[in-house]
Amino acid sequence: MERLMKAAIFERTGERLSIHEVERPTLGDNELLLKVAFTGICGSDLHAAETPGALPPGTIMGHEFTGEVVESTSAGWQIGTRVATNPHWVCEICESGGKCHAGRDQACANSCFMGFTLEVPGAYAEYVRIRASQAIRLPDNVSLRDGALMEPLAVARHAVDICGALTGDSVLVIGGGPIGLGVLLMAIEAGARKVVVSEPDVNRRACALQLGAAAVIDPTAEDLSSAMVRLSIGPPDVVFECVGAPGFLQQTIDVMAVRARAVIVGVCMTEDRLMPRAAIRKEATLRFALGYSRKDFEHVSQYLSRNPEKAAAMVSKVVPLNELPDVFDQLRSQKSLIKVLITPT
Repeated sequence: MERLMKAAIFERTGERLSIHEVERPTLGDNELLLKVAFTGICGSDLHAAETPGALPPGTIMGHEFTGEVVESTSAGWQIGTRVATNPHWVCEICESGGKCHAGRDQACANSCFMGFTLEVPGAYAEYVRIRASQAIRLPDNVSLRDGALMEPLAVARHAVDICGALTGDSVLVIGGGPIGLGVLLMAIEAGARKVVVSEPDVNRRACALQLGAAAVIDPTAEDLSSAMVRLSIGPPDVVFECVGAPGFLQQTIDVMAVRARAVIVGVCMTEDRLMPRAAIRKEATLRFALGYSRKDFEHVSQYLSRNPEKAAAMVSKVVPLNELPDVFDQLRSQKSLIKVLITPT
């Protein structure tokens, strides 16, 4: 096998990604080398690339991916096995078990995510190294393309899971990007009575309806609270904030019902302000979600096996690796695309 591979490299904030030939990864014990099939461009990648100091020069991003095993140093994994990957990279102490022994998961300061450090490169490349404990076998009826949605859907599943029971509840999802649409799917599966999605982009609103939303709202055209009344739902029992920008935390509090619950899934990268009194008057419960666990991936794997068409509806387009720098720049301002996948082949 060739010792070099192509990869998209981050050099510095404000500059385009560039395609270079770099050394192909070499394996340690109980590791797998994957020939990358599909990698999703995540909003976290865009945020990191735009935030000074967030990424070191030379970083290979990409943490939503599938591939086929081409080398293995783990007895349980054979060449040709199709896998998705949990990109959470636990510390050396917890490596053998594949998860944080203290139960902190992504909250552990000693762990990291693939694609955000030089030590653990991601999958904006032809090949990627993972630990065997990170691999998720794809069900036979789930394609490598659709399996690349497993990571964002695991984020959504985790947010819905930590929220608690949703049976019979009215739910508002603020933000119709990949995470918001994933929350829509997971909330419906969890038994929510009605799920409404607030999203300014017309294409994303259309996708939300296609995926089963009871209704959609254009927040640039009408106030959220007024829209929920118009829909004969009223203040929602549960709100999922999936945007991650200043002002949306207060908007979440303002629209939710008395003693309602909210899960904050969007990652706001700057300071925000809110009025605590508004939340106090409603005895609101706010919970912040971080990442996922192995069980969330296993849940999503079975969900995709039963509903393979759901992931396909969220994929806007697939482009080759050499077009990644152009598409990455496009996604900084283009919000009508939902999920763009990269394929090295």
